[in-house]
Amino acid sequence: MGETGKATEITDAQVKHAFAFTDEVVENYPGRVAGSEAVRQAGLRVKEEFEKYCDAGTVKVDQFDIHPWSFLKYIPGLVVLYFACIALLCFAPALAWISLTGMALGLFVFYGQFVRYWHLLDPLFPRRQAYNVYGSIEPSGEVKQQIVVSAHHDAAYVFHLLDKVPKYYAPLINGGILCLVLGFLVSLAATVLTVFNILLPQWIAVVLMAGGVVVLPMAFFTTGQVVPGAGDNMIAVAIAAEIAGLFGNIKKTGGNALKHTRLIIASFDAEEAGLRGARAFIREHREQLMNTKTYVLNIDTLYKLKALSFLDNDLNSTVKLSHRLAQDCVDIARDLGYPSTISAMTFGGGSTDAAAFGQAGIEATNLCAMSFDVKDYDQGWVYHTRNDVSKYIEPEAVEAALKIIREYVLKKDAVVS
Repeated sequence: MGETGKATEITDAQVKHAFAFTDEVVENYPGRVAGSEAVRQAGLRVKEEFEKYCDAGTVKVDQFDIHPWSFLKYIPGLVVLYFACIALLCFAPALAWISLTGMALGLFVFYGQFVRYWHLLDPLFPRRQAYNVYGSIEPSGEVKQQIVVSAHHDAAYVFHLLDKVPKYYAPLINGGILCLVLGFLVSLAATVLTVFNILLPQWIAVVLMAGGVVVLPMAFFTTGQVVPGAGDNMIAVAIAAEIAGLFGNIKKTGGNALKHTRLIIASFDAEEAGLRGARAFIREHREQLMNTKTYVLNIDTLYKLKALSFLDNDLNSTVKLSHRLAQDCVDIARDLGYPSTISAMTFGGGSTDAAAFGQAGIEATNLCAMSFDVKDYDQGWVYHTRNDVSKYIEPEAVEAALKIIREYVLKKDAVVS
């Protein structure tokens, strides 16, 4: 093995350092929700870490405006709207068209905000500032491609149902969605009936009102408490920093393991507010991302080695990612002896920042070590709960992520002529 190969070897020291950096940020900057002072300070700490390894002068902070509360904090209002529309069907069925209008509006907003991560309600919520951090390591020769290794440093609000009753998260959410759809369909039928001077039987609306018992928990979907965010997602930021260290330290000693590949290390803000950081990064750097062939290895939710996988589908199954890139990573993982599969983000599982790049037509995948299938949620769950601390992250998963990303970067650079 040459000197470059030795320099890019993964050691226990790097895994331990990744955990130490994760714990430092989690402990020193609690409450890292998008738009907060805590996440701004955490971003500045990430900048300091990136500056140790990236090329001098390349580490930057992009500030951008967001309306973070519009992502999930509208849901209690949606629940109120549901009960108001059903009550109208009960007591004033002749005005069913008003109920239909309200239910249609509620479903559209829910689909746009919860499923597609549109920013429909931003004007109704306060503006805050968010901060993306990124840096790069240039190759020794002409840049012919670039690889972005990314993660996010903001943390989520505690998801009340996941925190208290994870086993029933999927039935409650799916039941609530079903009631919303049924409410719309019944309102539509009631509106059509009024054209023929027929009123909807009251018992149907009463049944929908009673069924609202599964809609009510949605009002408490999030709390005001913020998760520690170790596995989701500071450990991933720490891994990105360690990858920068592998290649950056070689340059500091006069060498360069990269011949034609620019390595970009990025930590996004506001992922937990609907991918706003990654989308802002793409807007700000679109020309660079589009003019040079770009591959994105995003890292999100690292917990258990046995769940190691790479996404080729994201954003509640609505965005295609790069199957080829995911397969390349799976092949590398298996060559290294790690169990790995290609997976898809299920409906209700949410999204990762990789989706923002996929939407922009940039080849991307997400490295994760957690099942996104809501059927797997059960007791002992730590994702989006108060228990998301580093002791629930397997060191073997961190080591695997480091080795897979290292191998991907080196192999991708080796085939560029």
